[in-house]
Amino acid sequence: MHIKELEEKLGYDFENLDLLELALIHKSSNNTLNNERLEFLGDAVLNSIISQYLFLKFPNEKEGLLTRMRSHLVKGETLTKKAIEIGIIEFIKLSKGTAKLSENRKHSILEGSIESIIGAVFLDSNWKRAEAFILNLFKQELSSIGIDQEFRDAKTELQELLQSKKLELPKYDTSESKAGFDCEIFIDGKRFIGSGNSKRYSEIAVAQEALNYLKDKNA
Repeated sequence: MHIKELEEKLGYDFENLDLLELALIHKSSNNTLNNERLEFLGDAVLNSIISQYLFLKFPNEKEGLLTRMRSHLVKGETLTKKAIEIGIIEFIKLSKGTAKLSENRKHSILEGSIESIIGAVFLDSNWKRAEAFILNLFKQELSSIGIDQEFRDAKTELQELLQSKKLELPKYDTSESKAGFDCEIFIDGKRFIGSGNSKRYSEIAVAQEALNYLKDKNA
């Protein structure tokens, strides 16, 4: 597929197409010239613009809620979903070995590609155009977000529950598997196991299993 097709999907025309091409080079393909620096920049720009949006939209809400809302909006699952919808995987340059990985194992690559493209858009234009690009990219999520939602993930909720009961926090033991990552914890003498396409998601999955157990036990 031609890179101009990606521009159409993104809804942004680059003045310097080299920036977009660089944003699509994964480190497995080129260890010296790749999208890691753009990913770093894009992550910062994305967080700043979403922070500004939430600050202006919810003028009466406290920092803690705004932080949870932002984390909910820019979490890896959302970025990966965006990349899949756009079809970015068709354009990313990967090593042969990385290209053969399962779709689940490529989620972190997709997540990073969205951030690197945001970084490229910012360098290609300015703050206002980058802001318009991001707000358009996340318009569905931004239109539905509200203060009455629950923004804590299972790992955070489990930590708060255990702390309220003055219980020891679990140690997350994570290992790589063929499907992604597996994680286990021990709570109340019971072993819990969770799986996910990244270490973070496997930890959240196992935390949810433990939460379900504790809530049923105390019901």
